[in-house]
Amino acid sequence: MFNKIKFAVAGTVIAAAMASTSAYAATETADATVNVLGPIEITVDNPLNFGTVAPGPSGGTVVLGTASDVATCTGVACLAGTSARGEFHISNAIDGAVISIAVGNPVDLIGAGDPMTLTGLQMSDADGEITYSSTTPEAVFVGGTLTVNAAQAAGVYTGSFDITADYQ
Repeated sequence: MFNKIKFAVAGTVIAAAMASTSAYAATETADATVNVLGPIEITVDNPLNFGTVAPGPSGGTVVLGTASDVATCTGVACLAGTSARGEFHISNAIDGAVISIAVGNPVDLIGAGDPMTLTGLQMSDADGEITYSSTTPEAVFVGGTLTVNAAQAAGVYTGSFDITADYQ
């Protein structure tokens, strides 16, 4: 019987607490905002150009770094002054924002003969980050390695790679 009384008293106290309202309660409406940014833009200023080469009997490589437009050739002859590192810049971002950039997914260069493999893509901005400035956009240079096959057929070969940029 004593337990029934305790349960009844506890139920009454809980019901009374739920039914009471405070005379000091208030409700206010607050605003919520968001600034949605447009997509970052990537502009390719110069394509990655391995220049003009003459293949050797056993093939070779053309390496183009990010520091200069001069290619280093092994097993093939490079015509001086015809190569150029790739170059791009970012635009349409927020000043002072850190932008993460990357290059990848190279596609073989296709032309009149066997495809040539593009590998070893690298950027002049080795850490993959830039701090965006609309007044002084940072040029990012791209280099890589092209494998030229033995007795590669003459002609122009083209391939591609991806450049990605996103806010950090």
